[in-house]
Amino acid sequence: MNIPITNPSRELKEIKNFDKSFINELKKGIYVGGNNVEILENSLKTFLESKYITTVNSGTDALYLSLLAMGIGKDDEVLVPSFTFFATVECILNVGATPVFVDIDEDTYCLDIEDLSKKITKKTKVIIPVHLFGNNSNIEKVVRVAKSNKLKVLEDAAQCFGSKTRSGKFLGTIGDLGAFSFYPSKTLGGIGDGGMIATKNKKYFEIITQLKNHGLKNSEHKIVGINSRLDSLNAFVLNEKLKIFHNISKTRNDFYEYYMNNLSNCEFIKLPKKENSNILLNYFTISINKNLRNELMDYLKINGISTSIYYKTPVHQLPALSFMKKSFNLDKTVYASKTVLSLPFFPFARESEMERVVKKILNFHNA
Repeated sequence: MNIPITNPSRELKEIKNFDKSFINELKKGIYVGGNNVEILENSLKTFLESKYITTVNSGTDALYLSLLAMGIGKDDEVLVPSFTFFATVECILNVGATPVFVDIDEDTYCLDIEDLSKKITKKTKVIIPVHLFGNNSNIEKVVRVAKSNKLKVLEDAAQCFGSKTRSGKFLGTIGDLGAFSFYPSKTLGGIGDGGMIATKNKKYFEIITQLKNHGLKNSEHKIVGINSRLDSLNAFVLNEKLKIFHNISKTRNDFYEYYMNNLSNCEFIKLPKKENSNILLNYFTISINKNLRNELMDYLKINGISTSIYYKTPVHQLPALSFMKKSFNLDKTVYASKTVLSLPFFPFARESEMERVVKKILNFHNA
């Protein structure tokens, strides 16, 4: 049997009477809006200890709507890593602003604070720290830098639901806004696209709530918005998963510990480094010599083990950004893109699956 890079359906099997309850939801005939969305938003508010939560159609929309709420547009610059999923930068371009790329820390793959400070100009309005793979993107330091320069902070929390700082604050709730994704492979994943925004700012919350529903307020379209509502069935599944999130987190961490304990002496790979013990990783990403990466991928594939590269090409090198003629000095970003490799990593993994992945990696190492 093949071992996938991620396995969202495994979580559904752990939810008591899920099949029956899901069919009951289908029979109700309420597929957009409804009580499930409201229940989810209230549950997320309690879980994250966030003042305001609003769900949206995707993590991409969460970023886009957050920038719109902050009034970001033409002639504004947004500081952002290039080592991220394209959507992080795409949303900046879609509001008419300019992304300014910041290099990363070689251990966490998150923003390098020193390089961040160097990139601030009079046009800079927002910093987007990406909590990549679930790690803390130096959010406390980012906020200090932002405050001293009168900038806003939009946390890209797409991959970090459940991760906390050393002091116990949830990532995604510390900046001015936090954009989360409920894509199926995430630590809290739905059955399709989905996302949410967390904020302490009532004004931002009200603007986003209006924007996501065609600009509707008091039964009238007051402004031009978009359609970014979370559907009811997805909200139902997310509610059910949130109820067992403790077990989801525990078994995900069990897989992490198994890898760390059994691959620690494997000299040809560099294991991931959690910024602190409260981190819940979304992906288990190793670093390996670029000349060996494809060989290991091919070897594992032959043995029925899936791997993936997040991210093979930094955003600033993608064809979609070829119009930006500026050259960027992002040595650590480029190096990471050539050496990272994500291994199978998901909650409720069987011991036999974990053993098999480790065994094959060690066999490759000793060959």
